[in-house]
Amino acid sequence: MPRPDRSTSNAPKGGKKKGGKAPQGAAADRQARVAAIQKKASAKGRRSTSVIWIALALVLVLIGGLVAWAVIDQNNNRPGMGAVVTYDELDDPSDDLGRNHVETAVEYQQHPPVGGDHHPIWLNCGIYEEPVPDHHAVHALEHGAIWLTYQPGIAEGDLDALRDLASQEFVLLSPYEDQEYPVMATAWGRQLGVESASDTRIEQFIRDWRQGPQTPEPGAACSGGTSVDLVGG
Repeated sequence: MPRPDRSTSNAPKGGKKKGGKAPQGAAADRQARVAAIQKKASAKGRRSTSVIWIALALVLVLIGGLVAWAVIDQNNNRPGMGAVVTYDELDDPSDDLGRNHVETAVEYQQHPPVGGDHHPIWLNCGIYEEPVPDHHAVHALEHGAIWLTYQPGIAEGDLDALRDLASQEFVLLSPYEDQEYPVMATAWGRQLGVESASDTRIEQFIRDWRQGPQTPEPGAACSGGTSVDLVGG
């Protein structure tokens, strides 16, 4: 009986099944898909980082703009301080006011005085209902205090406004009978006279000259001194 011819077979050539893929090809496809996903995620991450940096830059620009606007607005609305009288110059030591300690009363050229020789004990900062001794108040000016004074008989509203201003540190308030203006603000070597306590230049004067660059002894105390006249007579 003749043997069947085994040389002809219906099996696909190369050992592949019809419609199948080589194992190496499937692995390559998976790697390609993973690489694509990673690339997409990386691109998305870069876009997110870029958005964050752009947002941060915009915030910083906004903050910078607001700060610049505030500075410009403050300068534009700053009250004119040309009325401040200067009695000594920071760049000319020959114009410095005297600073000797004396045990007697002192005759001053300005009323209220803006500096000069004074008693060794300073006047405590605060609110006084009666006139205070010049020679003690001048020592407080030397320590960087602002001395607010007013003519007796000013309106009660003005007096209340001055009391509010004098509630700050390094400010003292007292009546002063023979001063030129209804209200005056005095620092060491600087003085401003105004007609009303509502004048915004008073607040600016305090900001400019309280413990200001002209202060002979910045940081020295404005308490622990005296609230009464130690010279008398």
